[in-house]
Order: sequence, then structure tokens, then C-alpha cells
Amino acid sequence: MERPVSKYLNRILGDARVKVWHVGTYLALVLLWDKNKQSSPFRVTRRLIMQMSRARSQTTYHKCLQDLESLGYIKYTPSYHPGVASKIWLIES
Repeated sequence: MERPVSKYLNRILGDARVKVWHVGTYLALVLLWDKNKQSSPFRVTRRLIMQMSRARSQTTYHKCLQDLESLGYIKYTPSYHPGVASKIWLIES
């Protein structure tokens, strides 16, 4: 039986539409989802995701999240408050 983390990663790795920065960002999100006992939604901060995915610019970070949402991998609810983390849902295939 395929582990839940493997299921999510295999799904994105088989998608020709995604680029390496999408994979890095998605991997960070999947690892945080797993750390959160595999429950959605879970909260994330831009700083942590950028650090984990090695994203160097906020523009790249936001573009990746927008792309992952439009491709059907995540649902993203941004927080515009500096003290409140954003919400992420991983979407199953």
C-alpha cells in the first residue's frame, strides 16, 4: 500500500506541467502536512516555506502557490496579517 506522502509526491512528479520550483514548494507543503498529522487545513508561514523550498524571492513563492492552486494541488487562503499564518489544504487526486 502506498504511503500518503508518497501518493502526493508521485502525483506531482508525474505531471509534465510543473517545474522544479513547484516541486520544491509542494514538497515543503507535503512535509508540513505530514508533520501536522496529515490533517488539512494546516497553517504555514511564507518564511518557513521559502526556507524549506529554497525559494529566494517572494514573487517566486507567490507564483508557485498560485500555480499549485490553479493546477489543482492545493487550496490556499492567504493571511494578510503578519502574526497569523496562511491556510493550506492539500487536494487529493
